[in-house]
Amino acid sequence: LKTLLLLTTFSSVHISAFTLSSPFPSAAVTLMKCPCLRRDTALSSVSNRHYDIIVIGGGSAGLTAAKFAATFDKSVALIESSKLGGDCTWTGCVPSKTILSISKRVYNWRKMNEKFGSLNNDEIDDSQYRMLMDVKRQIDENRQRIYDHDDSPEVMQSLGIDVIEGSARFLDSKTVDVTSDSSSSSQLTAKYGIVVATGAIPQILDIQGLGGKYWTYENVWNDFFVDLEQSKPKPLKDTTVIVVGGGPVGCELSQAISRLGCSVILISKSDRLLPSGEEIASTELQNVFEKEDIDVLCGESAVSVTRDESDGIITLTLKSGKSVVGNHILIATGRKPNTNNMGLEDIGVDLCGKTKGIRVNDNLETSVKGIYAAGDCTGDRQFTHYAGFQGAISARNILLPLKDSGKRSDSIPAATFTDPEVASIGLTEDEAVMQYGAEKVSVSFRKLSQVDRAICEDADMHGFLKIVYKTKTKQILGATIMAPSAGELISEIAVAKESKLSFDKLSTVMHAYPSYSIALQQMAAEVYYDKLKNSKTLYDILKKIGL
Repeated sequence: LKTLLLLTTFSSVHISAFTLSSPFPSAAVTLMKCPCLRRDTALSSVSNRHYDIIVIGGGSAGLTAAKFAATFDKSVALIESSKLGGDCTWTGCVPSKTILSISKRVYNWRKMNEKFGSLNNDEIDDSQYRMLMDVKRQIDENRQRIYDHDDSPEVMQSLGIDVIEGSARFLDSKTVDVTSDSSSSSQLTAKYGIVVATGAIPQILDIQGLGGKYWTYENVWNDFFVDLEQSKPKPLKDTTVIVVGGGPVGCELSQAISRLGCSVILISKSDRLLPSGEEIASTELQNVFEKEDIDVLCGESAVSVTRDESDGIITLTLKSGKSVVGNHILIATGRKPNTNNMGLEDIGVDLCGKTKGIRVNDNLETSVKGIYAAGDCTGDRQFTHYAGFQGAISARNILLPLKDSGKRSDSIPAATFTDPEVASIGLTEDEAVMQYGAEKVSVSFRKLSQVDRAICEDADMHGFLKIVYKTKTKQILGATIMAPSAGELISEIAVAKESKLSFDKLSTVMHAYPSYSIALQQMAAEVYYDKLKNSKTLYDILKKIGL
């Protein structure tokens, strides 16, 4: 009976962990601000408050960890020094996907106007500033809507989670000191364990003279609109934005800002955009950008910045000796784990030397027993969905029997939401060949120009679907998709890969026509037919004997 109960619990834990791995599960939920933040509340009334689990950080990982713990009726303290929701709600996923969606509509509208000449250029320029303010309004509304529904302190408290506003510092492996903006403090103690989920912050390169004013993914959602509003009545096309960084953030924002009407120069230190993925995706995306008049400079590093105080013109000098000139500069050179000023090393928590992320084992436990870390603060791959997954796993491993692995290497889907989108999972072709050998790796490839839905939508100029699999077993090793709905399509490959469904078997799953996804079934069918042809002699014999 005890074994049965244990296995039942273990199964339910797995189900619950995956169910709550979404960073924003729906909830119905009360705010308990730390009384030390209320000027009319005595500090002594909150001293030495005890909880089953403490979560530090209210982003994707922290929210999911707290909600998981609350699901199992555990007392939870969620400590956040800023606003619940983290980068994803306020400075990352939500605002960036909003601006990308709007800028796509603006771009398509402008192209239609150029084709049919419905407005003159003066009317277009005059409307751009009104459009920008509407974009800002939609970004703010979407962030607030998601925050109110999923992330707010009221939502948390309705789940039984206490939200404590302030900065946490470890006193020992079970106790943290929380200090508010007013410098009042209180001590909280965890019975079972503590989850550190403090996310990451912008990584700013050492560029001489940068100082002053520049944009990052944190402030661009306000400063971009404020700064451009001050440029009126100058046409937006006469405003040049220099973007430093050719990764996902730099690529997404370059295209969005360009489509909203500004001139954009994109600088990539790597010799190609999106350097960690398939090279063909980098080449195709650069072709798209150049077609949209985004000036792309790869293999270039920013060395120094000078500003003309009279007109605000920025000159960025590159390592090659070249220089580019613009009005604003956006630094999109990555993010680094946010692990400072928490006293982690004081209590023996190891940090990774290179990234300064919190070192964790497969179960997400740090070098100090009972302290776990999840999400971007570990220095692992930085995705909201991965952070949410790790948040659930870390809370599960603290509170429940047995352990689940919280690390994933080749099963994390990724998507860059440019137009077209670029999504991937697992190994690239080069990585697979390096790991298994060329003779053991096969590739299925299809251009978007061979996909009927793309032809119907006039979206077949750039894009492809590429599946990397083992030659003998057809096991999926990785995939890269460049298409308007690549972020959705990659999830199908993620499911197939995680469930050990061989690529050829995907042909037996009926897909709707004419969807983008049917291309995956058609590609799998080709592999399946080749497999059948290789067994033709055997099938001929079986057919002759009447089977």
